[in-house]
Amino acid sequence: MKNKLLLHICCAPCSASAVKMLREDFDISFFWHNPNIYNKDEYEKRKEAAVRYAAGLNIPFFEEKDFSYDYDIWKSESFEQCGGCYMLRMDKAASFAKNNGFDFFSTSLLSSPYQKHDLIKKIAEEMSEKYSTGFLYKDFRTGFYEGKNSLRKAGYYIQKHCGCAKSLKERHEKK
Repeated sequence: MKNKLLLHICCAPCSASAVKMLREDFDISFFWHNPNIYNKDEYEKRKEAAVRYAAGLNIPFFEEKDFSYDYDIWKSESFEQCGGCYMLRMDKAASFAKNNGFDFFSTSLLSSPYQKHDLIKKIAEEMSEKYSTGFLYKDFRTGFYEGKNSLRKAGYYIQKHCGCAKSLKERHEKK
């Protein structure tokens, strides 16, 4: 019998390499909690792609619905942008894993070469300890572009920024 793994999914493209690396050894379920995604349309596009991807792979999809949109927090200079964002999402994922009988949790954030990998790992390990649940660390970046490109070819929505208003602003400033 395979261990049950709750995979926090930030988006369909980032989850592809994680699923490929984990599916053989784990019984995977997706967990969607991404209150950082700006704006509502962007949030819905990403969620729709994630739900479609889960259904296509026959992977159970869970969603944290108990949150309110507060986009201003993501623009605030007092909010430590990435660390605070990772903390919110890893806290919910670890709590959900613990309360729903999962052996481990992990995150598709570990797939993206654009994320702060060591910080994600550190925070997830802290949440693992806080909730007394297992955190599965794996570097999924090796298959990131292959997975992203396979989903692009299949017609999935592929975003061009992390998700928060600040990352969108930074993307436009680079142009």
